[in-house]
Amino acid sequence: MDSSPAASSPDRLTPDSLFQSAFEFAAIGMALVSPEGKWLRVNRSICEITGYSEAELLKRTFQDITHPDDLDADLANVEKMLEGTIDNYQMEKRYFHKNGSIVWVLLSVSLVRSKSGEPLLFISQIQDITRQKASEQQLVQAAAEIKRLQEGLLKVCTWTKRIQVDGQWLPMDEFLTKHLHLKLTPGMSVQGGRMFDGR
Repeated sequence: MDSSPAASSPDRLTPDSLFQSAFEFAAIGMALVSPEGKWLRVNRSICEITGYSEAELLKRTFQDITHPDDLDADLANVEKMLEGTIDNYQMEKRYFHKNGSIVWVLLSVSLVRSKSGEPLLFISQIQDITRQKASEQQLVQAAAEIKRLQEGLLKVCTWTKRIQVDGQWLPMDEFLTKHLHLKLTPGMSVQGGRMFDGR
């Protein structure tokens, strides 16, 4: 008879309990979802991402908390999986948090079928990418602002040595003295892209 600690320990994990622990304590959201979209099982991470408790989510469908602008694309992917056109899909989408705010997630979905090929449930993995999307938006805004400044606020005419400020063309000398507050010595001017003695 094997009397080793591993054989007799009440804490020894079975394959099923290992799966349960991996599901429940995964760092990303994990969910089992019915073919109709009803949440069947969710882990702690999904509850933290959405703000809903497990009991509250199990009373809802993923459609209930998906942003309407993302729902059609999500449902189209679901339909393709049910038809057997694709085996899995991944997409960025938005959920409505319980407090009303928008949460961006990266959703990965696969379908489990019965031995006869009937759809049983979806396995969904959900990662919160809200901060990443906010950073991307800030970069887009910064790029747009730089482009606006380049195109609208500061235009230089290289042939006439004039510069456009707020829609008005000014001589370069005037721009340097009035707007940049640079002091030009007597007899000095800006031509050819450099300062030179006007003799």
